[in-house]
Amino acid sequence: MSGRHRNRALAAARHARAIQLATEGRTYQEIADELGYANRGTVYRIVHQALARDRRDAVEDHQQLELARLDALQVALWDKALAGDLDACRQVRAIIMARVRLLGLMEQPRPAAWTPRTVVLSAEDRETLGL
Repeated sequence: MSGRHRNRALAAARHARAIQLATEGRTYQEIADELGYANRGTVYRIVHQALARDRRDAVEDHQQLELARLDALQVALWDKALAGDLDACRQVRAIIMARVRLLGLMEQPRPAAWTPRTVVLSAEDRETLGL
C-alpha cells in the first residue's frame, strides 16, 4: 500500500492495538505513550468509540434474536388463532404488539386538532374588542 490508503491501514492497526491494550488494563496515558498519540484523550476517544460500536452491534444482535423468538411463537400459535381459538388470537396479538414495540413501529400520538387555551386580556384590549 502507498499514500493515503497506507496511512488509513496504519491508523486502523494503531486503533486496534490501542483497544487491545485498554482491554488488557493499561491506562490511557500508557497507551498514548506506547503508540505515540499526542495525549490520553485521543486514546479515550478511540476506545469509547469502539465500545459504542460494539454496543450497537450487540443491541442489533439481541434485537434479531428476540424477533426470531417472537416469530417462532407466532408460528406455533398461528393455525390455532386462524381456527378461531380466542386465547391463541390474544397471544398472537400480544406477539405482534411486542414485535411492533421492539421495532419502534408504534405510532406516536397525534396532538389534538384543537387545544383550549386561556387568553388574558388587558383593559385596553377589552376596550378595543368592545368587551
